[in-house]
Amino acid sequence: MTTDHITKERLKILEKELEFIRYEEVAAKVTKENGFCRVLTNLGDYEDSKNLH
Repeated sequence: MTTDHITKERLKILEKELEFIRYEEVAAKVTKENGFCRVLTNLGDYEDSKNLH
C-alpha cells in the first residue's frame, strides 16, 4: 500500500463518520422539538420495508 492509498481510505472513513454525526445532530434536534425521533437506515440492497423506495 502506498501512503496515498491509506490517505484515501482514511478519508472515506472520516466522511462516513461525519455523515453519521450529522444524522445524530438532526435526530437530536427532531427529538428536542417533538419529544421523540426514529431513524431508519438501509445499507446496500437491504430494504427494511418494501414500501420504502
